[in-house]
Amino acid sequence: MSATTDLFGLDAQDTQPVVSISASQSLNASEFSREPVSTGLTRLDQALDGASQDLQRSGGVLRGQVTEVFGPPGVGKTALALNIASNALREGEKVIWIDTSSPIPTPRLQALTSTPSLDNLIYFRTTTLPHLLALLCNPPKDFPPPETSLLIIDSVSSLFPSYFPNPAELKDRQTQGKITDKAQLQWLLNRKWNVSSELATHLSRLASRGIAVLAINQAHTKIKGQPRATLQPLLAGGGWESNIQTRIAMYRDLPDKRFMEITKRNGRVFPVRMGEMIIPFRIETDGLREVVEVVDQKSSMPPQPRAQAQALHQTQPTPSRKRKASGEIADSQDEDSDEEYDWNDESLLESKT
Repeated sequence: MSATTDLFGLDAQDTQPVVSISASQSLNASEFSREPVSTGLTRLDQALDGASQDLQRSGGVLRGQVTEVFGPPGVGKTALALNIASNALREGEKVIWIDTSSPIPTPRLQALTSTPSLDNLIYFRTTTLPHLLALLCNPPKDFPPPETSLLIIDSVSSLFPSYFPNPAELKDRQTQGKITDKAQLQWLLNRKWNVSSELATHLSRLASRGIAVLAINQAHTKIKGQPRATLQPLLAGGGWESNIQTRIAMYRDLPDKRFMEITKRNGRVFPVRMGEMIIPFRIETDGLREVVEVVDQKSSMPPQPRAQAQALHQTQPTPSRKRKASGEIADSQDEDSDEEYDWNDESLLESKT
């Protein structure tokens, strides 16, 4: 079968290599990591920058790194991004906001910055995945402009589902005889990861210019290989994981309780939950606010986050755990599977049981 080229420029028979970052770029990024962008939340800033107390700085989202925020819809991912953007704008720094789904809530951002003028905000709207890739992989002249401290993508994963069928659908096509070549099937299965790896590589290159890159990632449900249905980042695995230095998981324990947890920092994954990495918060009209939890006398950390933490981001399934699946968030490099569902898609669940 002859090779073909798809709309992303990837050959149908050959996978594209992941472009690495040079040592000079990495060194440059490490120098800028000493100038974090504050989130506006004291505990979160300190948790994101573990060395903040030694260097006498406030901490925050580190420059020179790609930081991912993921969680279910409505948990507060965009609200956190607005908090971070408003802090950078108040410092007179330039902020790039790339929107892929819904327009940026400009009135709310103006209220957070306490100014009607957003001259330092550079806004892009990319409604298709090729548009987003073109902007990041072949950026226009003077992009990003000098003095840019923060780049936000809301969201980096929302454009992927419409371009890449899930493995269950592809295998159904094979069963129906629509795909007869096993090599083509394998390429179609890997195609999403080739594109996401390329995207992550270019985000790292942008970060190496001294920019704090904040990528908002959606969540999906996974059952295969898990003791129960869990939430995971929609984009994960392979080259994406290697380019994400810091990860913040956002979730709800109850309808009125929201938490942020740092599950990865400076490339280090935290397999065991620590109290200082879990920050309860609430969303108010003037931004996000941290919530001071009452500490259990028999524990060094709040009881609700601790219960969530034991079920969060498990690298190996533990059948003996008895916590219910509701509100559970996991993180894995093996994202795609035959058992990926939306929470409310009962027909798919019935078809698989």
